[in-house]
Order: sequence, then structure tokens, then C-alpha cells
Amino acid sequence: MTALDPPTALPVASAEPSSDVIEVIGKRTNDTPEIDRRSYQIRETPQSAQKDALQLLRGLPAVTVTPDDRLLVLGAAITRLYVDGRPFLGDIGQYLHTLHGSDIARIEVITNPSAQFSSEGAGGVINLILRKTGQEGVSGNASYEANSWGYALVDTTINAKAGDWTYQLKASANVGRMLRRTLDETRRVGAQASATANRESGLTTYDGGDGRVTAKVTHDLDAHTTLSAQARLGGGHDITVNALDFTALTDDFEPFSQHTRLDSHGAFLDGQVALAHTGTIKGEALNASVQAFKSTRLHDVTRARYSDGRWYRIARDHPARSLDAKLDWKHPMGSGQMLSTGASFHVDALDEDYAFTSNDAATLGADTRNAYAARSRTLAAYATFQQAIGRLTLAPGLRGETNARRITSPDEETVQLDRTRLFPSFHASFEASKALRLQASYSRRIERVPLEYLASYGTLEDAYTRFEGNPALKDESIDSYELGIQLRPGPLEASATLYWRRTSQLWSESYTLNSAGTSVYTYVNAGNSTSAGGQLDLGLPLTGRLKLNASANLFDESTPLDTAGGAQRLHTLRYTTNGTLEWSTRERGATPGDVAQVQWSWNSAAREYQIRKGAWFDASLAYTHSVSPSMALTGTLRYSGTTRERLVTPLLDEDTARQRSPRVQIKLYKTF
Repeated sequence: MTALDPPTALPVASAEPSSDVIEVIGKRTNDTPEIDRRSYQIRETPQSAQKDALQLLRGLPAVTVTPDDRLLVLGAAITRLYVDGRPFLGDIGQYLHTLHGSDIARIEVITNPSAQFSSEGAGGVINLILRKTGQEGVSGNASYEANSWGYALVDTTINAKAGDWTYQLKASANVGRMLRRTLDETRRVGAQASATANRESGLTTYDGGDGRVTAKVTHDLDAHTTLSAQARLGGGHDITVNALDFTALTDDFEPFSQHTRLDSHGAFLDGQVALAHTGTIKGEALNASVQAFKSTRLHDVTRARYSDGRWYRIARDHPARSLDAKLDWKHPMGSGQMLSTGASFHVDALDEDYAFTSNDAATLGADTRNAYAARSRTLAAYATFQQAIGRLTLAPGLRGETNARRITSPDEETVQLDRTRLFPSFHASFEASKALRLQASYSRRIERVPLEYLASYGTLEDAYTRFEGNPALKDESIDSYELGIQLRPGPLEASATLYWRRTSQLWSESYTLNSAGTSVYTYVNAGNSTSAGGQLDLGLPLTGRLKLNASANLFDESTPLDTAGGAQRLHTLRYTTNGTLEWSTRERGATPGDVAQVQWSWNSAAREYQIRKGAWFDASLAYTHSVSPSMALTGTLRYSGTTRERLVTPLLDEDTARQRSPRVQIKLYKTF
């Protein structure tokens, strides 16, 4: 997390050279206030330019990045990523790792989205606005990154602008180790008094080589209209290895070891065309886009061998494709009035072919071959109306979506779901003064069941874990209310958000034990949950060169539990904190000063249905030295604490601890 600067009415605020991310309050570039989001401008400093998108997101108010790089917004795990207002199609984690601060103009965090956005995503929306090339001629950057795990990444971006035409070519490739993590697990099977117990310990590594190329061309048709086209392709081969030892804790367990290797071969291709038009009326805008994604090859082969002679092999082909088309129109209706309407069409398709073979059907399962084809289509339309009444701005909205899902399998009954729903939203903002803003909002959202969760057959995940699909699983429905206050007296920035969320038909993992002693889990609708909480954000300069930004979040959650005594409800008080402490030196003529930065995230323990999650923390220390005005070197040390989970059912008790190895990273960045 980086410093937040004082407010301004301009789209880009003035800031000290050491500031990386500043919050923008007021009008956007189209002169239309966006009251459903908070926006953070990325400063063009050596440190922010070198960071990847995950590093920029880590520590932003309301955003938490877990040790395994999942995004949480106000504690909710399902967050949708948008790029330039369009949903991102493809591997989000890989994309965020290869997108740098030099590529991003600003980040919008939308905790309670309006009807403009898809209804999906319990955690809200993160919208990345990419930087546009403004200077004539050729410019760009190149970087090289290496870390102590044995990982290397080369990345380059070339921009060329000639009159009304702008071209961009971005290429990156990585090779080496992307993960090194230890595992320690204790497992007890059977009734408590006579349970069979063992310990599982070992190491997981994730290695591979991948490459990506993106080409984009933009043409200014006239002073008000821009047309752009982009193509992106990539692929690679990744290898995940688990080396595990199973030792006995009771006399009735026979020790053994296991070596598992997963080879993943993949390739993808996507493209998009976008039209942006600003009208002659101030604030009027028309945006249209079509984008398509296709994983041309996704082939996974898992080979597992045991010291006692058993083995199994899993071959899995799962190509996927997506299509997204959007049309948005903003039209001023009068003084302080703005009508926004639009429509979208989204398609997801997944084909799965699964083959399992082993030499021990009794303990590993019988040889099986399964296949299914899954399709999902969503057609949506929305309208919002924004009305300014003095210092008060109101924006009610309504979105209608019809979704059709179909899953077919040769030996199973077809799963067909057709549902149409309305999703209202309401946002209000009151400018009490230049330093004080009050906000309130409501939205109804949904989390549709992933297609693979609905598949009616199971897959083996490891020696003691099997996943089974649930065709009867229902969608989650979320009602979210928020109240906010933002205070900016001078250099101090403080904000607070109070929120209440109710989730109906909550998904939870439900575990049982089969006759072979394997843990079988599936997703079930466990009931309803509520989460009431408050978040406090604080940003202030401690001295002229030292800045602090910190966030604290307090949750009061009521969730369903599955216990030996039957279904119960648990009230839990949890808290999290994240932030950044940043120190900068003076500039050396035209060369920027050095920057040292400490970032941290901490989450308290939580409990979900049958699983208890321990507290975790993640911390990093970075130092950026500017070698020259166009070259900088950054060293980063990242350490993640142990993540712990305990699964408790009447016949199964598993206590798991995972620990990532500390990582030292060096990155050299050059602009030209």
C-alpha cells in the first residue's frame, strides 16, 4: 500500500514524487462523478512502475491479498476483475503477476457495485484502468526479475504513436520455480476412541515455463471517437510435484511415501474490439466492446507412485472458451442528471474429458472415464439514473439478467437451469464540506455455481481426497448495505465504512468418509449467513519523508456449522489489518530518490461449516534504488506465515499446516 494524497477536483492530483497511489476524489475524465467507487491513481515513480498488479493491490483499503494470491474485498473471497470496464477473461492470477504499475493508470475498488456491473461477485469489483500512450514516437520499458526460488521473468512493452494511430506490443516470458511450500498434516479416521491416525509431511514445488504476447492498435477516428483492437496469446508447460511421507501415529497404520507429478500443457488466444465515443453534450459517452477467449489446449496428466507399489494416472482435457459483448451509454438529462443504460451478453463453455487408471481399485478407486460439456449464457440489461440535489447525489439502478446453464454427460441426466432475476442497486453521496463526504449504498448480487461444481461425477485429487460434483447446488444470493464517511483535514486522510451483508444459500464444503477411508467432499447449500462489520482507513505523513497507510476491519459473522450435535449457528468476531509504512530519500538532481517500504496483512482465525481456519499473516520489505532517471533496481523480501486449517467431522479429523518458503526477489527496470 502506498500513500494517499489530499483531495483535488482534477482527475490527477498533485503529489510528492515518492507517492505511488493516490485517491482521486471528484470528477473523472468524462466529467461524470462515479459515486460507487474509490479510485487510486498510479504514480509514475520507479517503485510503482516496477510493482506488479498484485503488489499494488496488496494493502489498498478494503483489499486483502492472501498468501496464495487470492483477492478479498471487505473480507469476501469472490471478487471480479475488470480491465477498462470490461470483465477479464482468462487466468487472473497470471495476468496480475505480469501487469506492472507502468501499465496501469488507476485502480478502482468497488465494494458495492451499481447496476452497471454484472450481478456476479460477492466481493465486489476491482477495475484496472490501463495507461494510454500520449507522447509521439516510440517509448516503452523492459524489466528482468529473479528470485531465490529459481524463478526468472523477462518483460517488455513497446509503445509507438504516430498521429491518430497508437500501437503497443507487450511480451513476457518466465521460467523456473513459482512455488515452494511445505505441508504438515495430522489425520484421524474413525470413531474418536478407536481412530486410525497418521502424519503427512512433505514439499510442494511448482515449476514451469510460460510466454505471452499482446498486440494492440488504437485509432482516433475523430476528436470524439476511438476504435481499438487487441490480440493476446500465450502458453506453456507447468510441473507441480508433491513429495510426501506418511508416517504412523497409531499401530494400525502402515507407513508409506508418495511422489506425485502433474504436467499441465496449455495455450490460449483471446481478442477484443472496443469503440469509445464521447458526445457533443458534456458527459455523454457511448462504449461498446466484444471480446472472446479460448484456451486452445488444456491438457493435464497426473502420475502418482507409492513406495508400497501402488500407482495411479489421471489424464484430463478441459478446454474452455468465453465470449463477452457490452454496450454502455451515458446521457445527461438535465442539470445534475445522468441516465446510464446498457446491455451485455456473456457465454462460458467448458468441455471436460477425465480418465483415471490405477493398479489398486480397492484403495484408489476403479478405473473410470467420464466426460461432460457445460454451457452458460447470460443476457442482461440495466439502467441507472443519477440526480444531484445540491450537495446530495442519488443514483438508483436496476439490472435484469436471464441465465441459462446446461450440462450434458453421456451416462448422466442432463442438468438444465434457466433463471431470470432482477438486481436493484442504490447509491447516495453527500458532500458536507470540501473535507467531509458521507455515502450510503445497497445492492443485490448473486454468485452463480461454477459449471464444474455441477458435474455429476467425481475426481481423485490426492491419496486421501476425492471431489464430487453436486447437480442440485443452488446459486448464492447476497444483499449488501454500506454506510461510509471520508474525512480529509489537511494531509490526514481517514475513512470508515460500516456494512451488513446477508448471503442466502451459502456454499460450504461438506466432507464424508467412504469405505476406502478417502475423504470425499462436495459443495452444499449450508443455509444463510450474515456479516456485519466496520473498516477504518488511515493515511498520514509521519514526517516529511515517512508516510503511513493502514486499514483495520472488524467482522461480526453469523455462519452455519455442521457439528456432531447437528446443524448450529456460530457468531464470530474477527478482525484484519493491512497497511504500508514508506520512507523516501531526496531526489539526486533528475534521478528520483530511493524508497523503502514495509507492507503487511494479518487475518484473525475464522470458522466455516466443518472447517476451522487459523490466523495468518503476510509481510514484505522492499527497497528501490534509482540508478539513473530511466533505470531502477528493487529488492524485495516476502515472508508468509503458516496457514492452518482443521477439518472436523464425526469420523474424520484433519489438521493441516502449509508454509511458503521466504522469497527474495530482485527486479531491474528500464524505461526508454
